[in-house]
Amino acid sequence: MKKMKPEFHYLKPRGGIYIEQNIKTVEKAFFLIEQIADQPRSFTELIDLMSSNKATIHRFVTTLENLGYIAKNQQEKYQLTPKFHSIGSKAVEQFNLIEIAKPYLTQLAFEVNESVLIAGYSNNTVYYLDKIESPAALRIVVEPGKTAPLYSVASGKLYLAHLNEEEREEYFLTQPLTPITERTITNPEHMKKELQEIREKGFAVDHEEWEEYLRGVAFPIYDYTNKLVSALCIAGVSYRFTEEKVSCIVSKGARIAGEISSLLGYVRRERGPVYEKK
Repeated sequence: MKKMKPEFHYLKPRGGIYIEQNIKTVEKAFFLIEQIADQPRSFTELIDLMSSNKATIHRFVTTLENLGYIAKNQQEKYQLTPKFHSIGSKAVEQFNLIEIAKPYLTQLAFEVNESVLIAGYSNNTVYYLDKIESPAALRIVVEPGKTAPLYSVASGKLYLAHLNEEEREEYFLTQPLTPITERTITNPEHMKKELQEIREKGFAVDHEEWEEYLRGVAFPIYDYTNKLVSALCIAGVSYRFTEEKVSCIVSKGARIAGEISSLLGYVRRERGPVYEKK
């Protein structure tokens, strides 16, 4: 039975700017990927399935080929590459991480009376995967899906501290440290010094560098390959984060992050967290 052709829906223009073309392109690209995922397809089959002309389909498949997501097999049909398997594996890992971490986040939020989050990393950006809000009446809310530059938050600085020297230098050469608040570290040398301190302490602290009145502490979560895969973050209103409170948070946060890492297969080495030296 022949498959139904897709129906693409468009948004109305907003503020005189037409945004439906971008949405149409994304919809078509994913529909094409779904057809190839179903079974390898020839160029002619894709033209028929997409109900489009040769030039348009050629642009789609060429772009996906260049990005490494599809390739031709011996029958000259397009099929998905292992790159999709890699993406799917990461998605499964994140889902498993959230499921594993959830009860620990809840426990920790109750113990420290602050919001607790799990953060991941992609393209020099921190993105928040899940959170348990603080039981306190006055609290900072960071919704899952929100992102932040690496250099501006505790979890991001933790990630930078795990890079080897060459990777860190590349980051500072290509990523400007643009001020976000008055406390954002914008001097690369000052940042490098802080990253060294993070490597020595095993955790990172954000001193209102991303948002005013927000402080956070982040702890590494490792997987079975001893690789940093995410961060356990504790965030709250800055006035509550006294030195005494931070000391209390560090002991509890490090313990919980270690327990989550163990469940992911991480085996702690005698000298503490692993900081790769490639």
